[in-house]
Amino acid sequence: MLILSTRTKPIFNKRFNIQLFEYSTVPKQAAGRFTSNKLISQSNETHNTDVQKTLIYIGPFAETMRRYKMTASFFGLCGLVAVPALLSTGQAPAMSVALAGFSAVSPAIFVHLYTNGYVTKLIVYDDVKSVEKDRKKPKLIKDKFIGIETVSFWGRFKEDTMWLSQLGYRSTPKGITWQQKTGAKHVYTLEREIMEADPYLKALAGRVQRREA
Repeated sequence: MLILSTRTKPIFNKRFNIQLFEYSTVPKQAAGRFTSNKLISQSNETHNTDVQKTLIYIGPFAETMRRYKMTASFFGLCGLVAVPALLSTGQAPAMSVALAGFSAVSPAIFVHLYTNGYVTKLIVYDDVKSVEKDRKKPKLIKDKFIGIETVSFWGRFKEDTMWLSQLGYRSTPKGITWQQKTGAKHVYTLEREIMEADPYLKALAGRVQRREA
């Protein structure tokens, strides 16, 4: 499981402190066998926040997926712009122009549909000490307020926040799938091997599954 640990450095100005966040791992294999050690051990500094957050999951293909979506969407946009330009010349057959536009857009649509809902990060709104305490006694874990990060159509990271109890469980060969019970009813897919490798993540998945039983 990937833990986002915190430490605070005092500043001469007494009005505020700057909290520095570092990534550490307990243990490393819980972050997935496809996740690079560089990604796991890198440090990240965030300023000005009183909200306690703990990063507990990183999707092993998060950065690759973001690049694929950005590239596919860019070429799809170029294809859409080229269609009216070609039609305005009057020299290219309309059917050929339409096929060219479709061929430019179809990869972006395919990539988006195939990777829709893939979770890049799972964040629990709780402090690290509480997460470690729950990790030692996973059966006692109660409802948690979480943040689920995914990649948008244009390759941007976005986060949805909700209570764990607001999610439903769907068993699929693709992985562990959660779906919102209300609202937009977004679908989120997490790597099964990663979720089952750590007691805390496994307990969260089990809690969602039990509520559906």
